Amino acid sequence: MSNLEPQSPIRVFLAVCQAGSFAKAADGLALTASAIAKTIARLEARLQVRLFDRTTRRLSLTREGQTYQEACLRATDDIDRVEASLAQAASVPSGTLRVSLPPLFGTQVIAPVLYGLGERYPALAFDISLDIERVDLLARGIDLAVRIGELPDVTGLTARRLGTQGLVMCASAGYVEQHGEPATKDDLAGHALITTTHRGQAVPWQLTDAEGRIESWSPPSRLRTDSSMLTLAAVRAGRGIGLLPRWLVADDLAAGRLRALMAERLAGHLPIHALWLTAPVMLPRLRVAIDAIVDAV
Repeated sequence: MSNLEPQSPIRVFLAVCQAGSFAKAADGLALTASAIAKTIARLEARLQVRLFDRTTRRLSLTREGQTYQEACLRATDDIDRVEASLAQAASVPSGTLRVSLPPLFGTQVIAPVLYGLGERYPALAFDISLDIERVDLLARGIDLAVRIGELPDVTGLTARRLGTQGLVMCASAGYVEQHGEPATKDDLAGHALITTTHRGQAVPWQLTDAEGRIESWSPPSRLRTDSSMLTLAAVRAGRGIGLLPRWLVADDLAAGRLRALMAERLAGHLPIHALWLTAPVMLPRLRVAIDAIVDAV
C-alpha cells in the first residue's frame, strides 16, 4: 500500500475495504474503531455518498464505494510508482546536466571527465556548451559552470574553488639555445614575444620586480594570437616566448620540448571555480559531476 499517512482518509478507507470491518482495520492502523468510523463518516459527508452498507453483522461496499475503491487503488498505485522513481532519482545520477565550460580548459580537461561519468552512469546525460563570459545560470538553465579568473558577485550561486591556473612563460628548447634565456623584464626586450589577445586587446603579462611588486606589462610583439592553442603552436615552432597555462604545456615541459622562463618573476595566476545555483538539496547528477571535476583538477 502507498506510503500515505495512517490517518489519511484514503488509506483508512482502503484498510476498511481490505479488512471488512472497522475493528480489524483499526488493529492494522493502530487506531481505535471509533476513530475509523469517524474518518469514514467525514469522508462520506465530503463525497456526499454512502460508501458502506452497515449492519450489525457485516460491512459491505455500496456501488459508489466500489467505484471509489477502484479509483483510490489506481491513485495509490500511481503514487507508489512515482515515489519509487523519485527515490531512485535521489540516489542514482540520472537526467540531463547542463554544463558551461571555458573553451580550451573545458575541452581538454573537464569534458573528458564528464564523458567518463556518462559511461559510468547510463541514465545520466550531458548538454555541454563553451563560454568564457559570465553566465546567468538560472536564465539559461545551466546546472553547472566552470570559470577561470576572479569571480564577480555570485549572489544566489554556490562557488567551489577547484584550484589555480598557473601561468608559464616558455619557449622551445631550440629557441633558448639560439637566443639565450631572459632573466628580467628588460632582457625580454631583445626577444621575440608572442602575445594572446582578448576582444582585440593584448592580454598584459603580470610580472614582479626585485621587491616583489606586481607590474602589469603589455609586451611589444610582432605576433599576436587570439587563442592559447595558437600561441602554443608558435612557441613549439620556435617563433618566440609566450605565456601559457601550465596545464596546457605540462607534457612539453616534462619532455624538455619547452623551457620555463623567469618562473620567480611571474604573477597573474588565476583561480578556477565551479559554480551552481544554491539549493537546499543537491541532485545526484550535480554532486557526482562536481566531485569528478574536483578530482580531475
